[in-house]
Amino acid sequence: PGSCLEQPCESNCACGEVARTYLASPRGINTDLLKVTSPSHHSPVAQPDQIAFVNQVAALNRILDDNVHLAVWRQTNAPKFVTALSDPSIEPENLPAFEGMVLPGMVAAEMKKYLWVPYQLRSHELRKRALDEEGIDELVHHIEQLVEVFADISQQAGFVSNDNDGGQLPFVYVKLQVIGDDSCKYWHQDSVPFRMITTYRGPCTEWVPPALSKETLERRQFDSEHVQSLSHCDVALFKGRGDADADLLYDQTGIVHRSPRTEGSGIYRLVLVLDIPRGWHFDD
Repeated sequence: PGSCLEQPCESNCACGEVARTYLASPRGINTDLLKVTSPSHHSPVAQPDQIAFVNQVAALNRILDDNVHLAVWRQTNAPKFVTALSDPSIEPENLPAFEGMVLPGMVAAEMKKYLWVPYQLRSHELRKRALDEEGIDELVHHIEQLVEVFADISQQAGFVSNDNDGGQLPFVYVKLQVIGDDSCKYWHQDSVPFRMITTYRGPCTEWVPPALSKETLERRQFDSEHVQSLSHCDVALFKGRGDADADLLYDQTGIVHRSPRTEGSGIYRLVLVLDIPRGWHFDD
């Protein structure tokens, strides 16, 4: 698979390397792209039976319904730390980042070890923390909540088990990633059963209604007049195409989506992805 954020997408994915490496920022930054967004009241949902908007995080298990392609927990407001992260003066190396397999009950301990200690080690003169200690606590608590829900839904789907007698523990692959280019800029479906995504900084993931999947994939490199965008109030579970053969590209369920196009804007996004652990997560 490619190295894009929504990996693996397709075997011929043209996405570039976007691990924690940073492209040179232009002098000008398009600060409009850092605005904290709320859901658009004008966003049509053409197929409400296939797109489930919920107001409780546990209700994201609607993704397990056969006909649901996308489940979105629409929070009343974006988390407070999201506003702090929208500061355009924050350098990308000072944004929080994390990647690893985590048990639901160990999220706080594991993540704080990586998110807080590096800040303490930097010189006071050189560092400008993206978040203070309270902000990091809020971020970690938010991710902890999502990991618990994601693990529970994964168990409901039969992908993991809490059974210690040879069963797989409910590890969750957590990736909090800083992205400085267009990442997965082409329309695609993820090659996973489902994936949780939320954006904490910068423009959010774009998607199209399921009825338009085929025509959008056939013009995967082009914009779509039917594009919808998540907001910073949204946590989304995207149904993927599983392990379906790439030759069956147009005949699979799974929400068609892409990363927003930001290259050249000077903007660094911060995106959280939760996955069911799979073999490629262990590749170097």
